[in-house]
Amino acid sequence: RNNEQELPEDSVLLEDEDGNEILFTFLAIIHHEGKPYAILLPEEDEEAGVVIVEIIDLGKDTEHYEAVTEPALAEKLFERFRTEYGDIYDFED
Repeated sequence: RNNEQELPEDSVLLEDEDGNEILFTFLAIIHHEGKPYAILLPEEDEEAGVVIVEIIDLGKDTEHYEAVTEPALAEKLFERFRTEYGDIYDFED
């Protein structure tokens, strides 16, 4: 989505189901079964934990982000994130 304001390179601005804009820090991309997923951290509420979204390519340099709502898939993606990025980020148990 194109915005008038300049965002930091590692940030993404998304809308929730109520139309509220939320700024996220982009942490990583995890590929699973041929699909890319983004691991995002809300900048205003880091205590809430990460949000995992599927990145859907709409063509013409446009992407759509679909929240992962299936608990088993979210857990699998988060565990891969912990394994692959454990030396970069600190995780709370």
